[in-house]
Amino acid sequence: MGAQLDQLPLPFSTPALIERLESAVHQALPTQFTFAHPADGTYHCDLMQVDDCRLVLSLERRDPEEPLALADIVETMPSGLVVFRAIRDEHQVIVDFQAILCNQVGADIVGQSRETILTQPISKRYEKMQEYAFFHQYVAVVESGKPHDQLLHLPTLDLWLDVSVVKYGDGLLVSFQDVTVGQKTASLLASVMNSSPAAVRYYEAIRDSDGQIIDFMTSTGNELAAYRDFRPYPSTTGRRLLDLYPHLKTNGIFERYVAVVESGESQRFETTYEGPSQLSWFDSTAVPHGNGFVITNLDITPFKRAQLAQQRQSELITEVLNSSATSILVLEPLYDEAHQLTDFRITLANPATQTLFAPFVGRDFTHESIRQQNLLTLFPAIRERDLFKALTAVISTGQPLQEAVDYPQLGITYDYAISPFQTGVLMITTDITPLRTYQQQLEANNAALVRSNDYLQQFAYVASHDLQEPLRKIYAFGDLLLKQYTPVLDANGQDLLQRMQSAAIRMQTLVKDLLDYSRLTTLQTPFEPVSLQDLLRATLDDLETTIQATKATITQSGDALPAIPADKTQMGQLLQNLLTNALKFTRPGEPPQVRITTHLLEADQLPYPARQSASNQWVSLCVADAGIGFDEAYQERIFELFHRLHGRSKYTGTGIGLAVVKKVVDNHHGLITASSQPGKGATFTVYLPQH
Repeated sequence: MGAQLDQLPLPFSTPALIERLESAVHQALPTQFTFAHPADGTYHCDLMQVDDCRLVLSLERRDPEEPLALADIVETMPSGLVVFRAIRDEHQVIVDFQAILCNQVGADIVGQSRETILTQPISKRYEKMQEYAFFHQYVAVVESGKPHDQLLHLPTLDLWLDVSVVKYGDGLLVSFQDVTVGQKTASLLASVMNSSPAAVRYYEAIRDSDGQIIDFMTSTGNELAAYRDFRPYPSTTGRRLLDLYPHLKTNGIFERYVAVVESGESQRFETTYEGPSQLSWFDSTAVPHGNGFVITNLDITPFKRAQLAQQRQSELITEVLNSSATSILVLEPLYDEAHQLTDFRITLANPATQTLFAPFVGRDFTHESIRQQNLLTLFPAIRERDLFKALTAVISTGQPLQEAVDYPQLGITYDYAISPFQTGVLMITTDITPLRTYQQQLEANNAALVRSNDYLQQFAYVASHDLQEPLRKIYAFGDLLLKQYTPVLDANGQDLLQRMQSAAIRMQTLVKDLLDYSRLTTLQTPFEPVSLQDLLRATLDDLETTIQATKATITQSGDALPAIPADKTQMGQLLQNLLTNALKFTRPGEPPQVRITTHLLEADQLPYPARQSASNQWVSLCVADAGIGFDEAYQERIFELFHRLHGRSKYTGTGIGLAVVKKVVDNHHGLITASSQPGKGATFTVYLPQH
C-alpha cells in the first residue's frame, strides 16, 4: 500500500507495463491492453478508474504456448457478443454497466466502434439510459441470476435485435443477432395480411390412430371481422376448426377441406353464413400445404347483395314488360353499304306486342319469335307509312317523337312514343282506341255545351228584354190605376192593386237576379288585377244609405287587401251580397253590427286544401254579423239556388244572393266557409288566391 510501481515485484515493475499505464491514463477509461514480459510471458490487463485519484488494474497472465482459441471463437461468431461488468455506487446499487469484452460483429450491429463500447459505460453511450427498458432488465438479470430473452427494438438505430442475457460474474454476457430484415419482413407480411380484404389462415390436420383426419388445428393467419359472428369463441388461436365453426361439419365444407389435404388438389367454392343479423357470402379457396391447407376467404357480401338486387331488378323489369298492356319494342338500325338506313332489327319485344300488332301481320305470333327479326320482314307495309319515317327521323336527329295514328279500316287508333335508346330506338305503342272514343264523346258534349250556353244567352236576352217589358207595363198600368182611379175604388180594390204592384216588383227582382246568376256561368271575361281594398270601399259607399237607415256599425281590421287577378263585376257582386245579408238579417230592434276582417295567408293556413289553385299566397275576407244566425245543419244548403231559411214576410230577398257568392268564389278558384249559431250571428269567410 503506498508503494510505487517500480518498487513492486514483477510483473508490476515491468517497464513495458509502466509505459502502457502512463499512456493509458490519458485515454478514456476503462480500457484493455496486453503486454509481454520476456521472462514471465504475456499479460492481459483491465484498467478502470474508480475516482479522480484511484485506478484499478487487473492482470491475467497467459501462457505463451496457449493458443487464443476462445478469442478466435468470439471473433468468428455470427452473433454479437458483449460482456458487461456491473458498476455499483457506494450503496452497492447497480447504476451502470461497462463492457469489458465486445466482438466486432456486436460493434457492427449496434453501429458503434469497439473502442467506444469498451471505453464508455452504457450511460455515456445512451443519454437516457434510465428510460430504456433493457437497462432495468439487465439489472434484474444480475440481481436475480435468471436469464432473459427478448426481441429488442432500438428506434434511434432502427434495429431489431434478438437478445439473450445471462449473468456472468458480477455482470452480464449479452449475445444478440440483427433480425431487422426478418422482423421488417414479418411486420410487412402482417401489415399486408391485416389490411388484406381476404382472410388467410393455415390449418394443420389432426388425425386419429388410423391416420384419418378428424379435425384441423388453427395456426397463423388473419381473419375477417365478419367471422366473429359465426363462432362461439372470441379468439381462434390454439383451437380446433370444428370447435370454432361446428356448422362446417354439416354443410359439407369440412369434407372439402379433407379432400384438399388428402388429394393435394386445390378447390374454390362459395360459402354462405347466416349470422344473427344478416346473411354473408364468402369466396373461398383452399390450397394444400404440408400436413394441412391454407384457406383464403374473401367477403363478397356487398357484391352478392348487389348481384341479387340486380337480379330482382331484372325480374321486376321483366314482370313489368310482361304485364304491360302497351307494346314495348327496342329496334336497332340496319344500314346498307352506302350507310343508308334500310331496316330495323327487333332486339326486344314484350307479350303485348303480339296482341297489338297481330292485326297487321294477319297471323298469330309470339313476342319471342320476332326477336332478332327485321321490322320490314314482319310489317312490309310500314316502309311507305309515316311510322317508318318517324323511326328514321329519331335515329337521324336524336329527338323523341310522339304521334297518334288512326287505322279506319281496322277501327283502331295507336299512339306511338319513339325515343332514342342506346344505339337504336325505343318504341312504345299504346292502344288509345277507347280514349279516342271518349275524346270524340267529349268533343260532342262540348259542342252540346256550347249550344246550351248559346240557348242560355238567348234566354238571358229574353229575360232581360222580353220578360221585363210586360212586367214594366203591368207595374206602370197598376200605378196609373192607383193614381187616377183611387176615388172610384174601394179599400179592397186598392189593396188588390197594391198587391199586384208588389208582385210585379218581386218578379222584376227575381228576373234580374236570375239574369245575374246565369251571366256568372255564360259570360266569363279574362281576369285582370283588381284592388280588393278599393272595391270594398266602393261597395260600402254604395250601401251608405242602407247603413245610415239601419244605424249599422261597420268595423274593419287586419291586413290591407291586395290586388288579385279577378273579374271586377263578379267581385263587386260577392261583396255586395255578403254585406247586404249582414245588414239584413238582424234581430228586431237592434242595429246591425258588422265586422270585416282581412288577412294574408300561406297555402298551408287554409281550412282545407284548394284543389283548383296552386297559389301559395292567399287572402281571406271575413264578414261577421251579430244578427239572427242559423243552424249549422243548413250551412251547405244556404248556398243553393232559391234556398231560404226565413219567410218572405220577415226578410225580403229571392234566395239567390249566397248562391251568387258561392258561384263567384268557384269561378275564382277560391274557398268559402260559413259558421253560425241561432241568435248569435253568422260568419262568412272567403279565401281567394293572390296569383
